[in-house]
Amino acid sequence: MRAWLAAAVAAVLLAGCGSPPAGSGTGRASASASVSVSAAGLRARALALAWRLVNELSPPPGTRPVHLKKLPPPLTEPLPLPPGWVRIEQTLVGPAEPGAAWAGLLARSPLGQTGGISPGVSAGMFIPAPEPGIDVAKITVTLIQLSGKTILIVADAEAAWLPARTAAEHPDPASFRSVTISARRYGEMRDVTRTFTARDVIARLTSIINKGTPAPREVLIGMHCAPVSTVFTLRFTPENPRGPVVVVTIGPCGHAYGITVNGKEQSSLWNNGGLSTTAGGLLELR
Repeated sequence: MRAWLAAAVAAVLLAGCGSPPAGSGTGRASASASVSVSAAGLRARALALAWRLVNELSPPPGTRPVHLKKLPPPLTEPLPLPPGWVRIEQTLVGPAEPGAAWAGLLARSPLGQTGGISPGVSAGMFIPAPEPGIDVAKITVTLIQLSGKTILIVADAEAAWLPARTAAEHPDPASFRSVTISARRYGEMRDVTRTFTARDVIARLTSIINKGTPAPREVLIGMHCAPVSTVFTLRFTPENPRGPVVVVTIGPCGHAYGITVNGKEQSSLWNNGGLSTTAGGLLELR
């Protein structure tokens, strides 16, 4: 990943100060204040990340900021963001040069791996879990030829954080007596399935899940993918018949994995490869 990501600090948001004296009546207010401070801190970090993405672009010499009341076609005004998202947009005008001269525009940003960009073309990328507490970031750059001598650069960066995951989304390894892992390779009709009861295996798998970062639904819907080689399903069976049945599915896209608890869908989590690699190792897939 790029330098800005490697240098990200694993910050810990402090939840608040000590408990108030009994009977003081300020406990609820203190808790609310802590939540507000945490949310404000996450928003500030998301904004800082969005600005960092925009500022890492390297526009050609001669470009300057411009404020437009309306974006020219084919661009449209961006849709309002859902709660928990921030957006930074920057518009620049500059001298029109051959397309190769604009390749440097993306050089230092995550978009550098997409190659060059020509007038009339957009380049964009989602960055899953870019740093602790931030669930996803997105950077998009569009070039538009305004005239024979002038080009417009529109850079848009967004970042999102989601509410803290609920207790139901953190499976307790002690509450399960087994986990059944099924895998189906691309193009095959038969599943490879094994059931494990070892406590260390259950603990290893639930630890990966519990450390996962939520993947916003609106991002997953808009992502394109090529099918992954293997689809996994992990079914955790509870010790107590009345306990929660947790099913984790790493689908054909592989971007994220879905979780249900007693059939109720939970937030999808980004798949960094750890869960599928561990599951594949347990099944001894070759």
